[in-house]
Amino acid sequence: MVKLELVGHYSPKLLEANQAYSFINFASISSFFEQTPSTVAYFCDGMLMSTFMSRVTGKSIGRVSFDFTSIADLVLGSAEQLGKHVYFVGARQAELDLFISKIKARYPRLTIAGQHNGYFDASQARTIQADICRSEANILIVGLGAGLQEQFEQDALRAGFSGVAFTCGGFIRQEAMATRDYYPAVIDRLHLRAFYRMYREPHTIKRYLIDYPNNFVHLLALVASRKVAISVEE
Repeated sequence: MVKLELVGHYSPKLLEANQAYSFINFASISSFFEQTPSTVAYFCDGMLMSTFMSRVTGKSIGRVSFDFTSIADLVLGSAEQLGKHVYFVGARQAELDLFISKIKARYPRLTIAGQHNGYFDASQARTIQADICRSEANILIVGLGAGLQEQFEQDALRAGFSGVAFTCGGFIRQEAMATRDYYPAVIDRLHLRAFYRMYREPHTIKRYLIDYPNNFVHLLALVASRKVAISVEE
């Protein structure tokens, strides 16, 4: 039986946890099927996933994503106000540099404990994780793609990182390439983020039109056969 731990809603108290958090939707859940991290708690990333999980669990589960339409500002803004240190991992170096400059402009009092691009091998990963521990970071934000990012944040905690870790998918790259916020306000308000992303990033079309329905059917079958045990943290 596969165990899936969901977090119903984001709360600022999570910033005090020594925990790895990630986000699932009907594309990224395929990596959960293949490799089930035992210590990661998940938010539902996307309206379809949050609606589905609310129905099957009978509990209210909100849509939570690590971007500026959801909790990114809550996390980074709180970090700035509380004096917490943040470490970023992900994207290409040029994208990461541009992202960091934008974050510094947006949160001028935020302490950035460190940063590293998302292109490294297993031995380099251990070196980066050691640097994260030495940096005294309180918040780790990792964007390496589904599967890899969950493994990285778990390994960082095992290496001694004592703060809270969030995956962020393509957030670093998306914000680096955006002229303002990645999603225009009207797109966010009308819940058309998936369509807008297909327009901006055509490589995601397969994800939404093929992976989503296939994984929906797969997950539905697992739930119906009780091969997935879902717990919800309120």
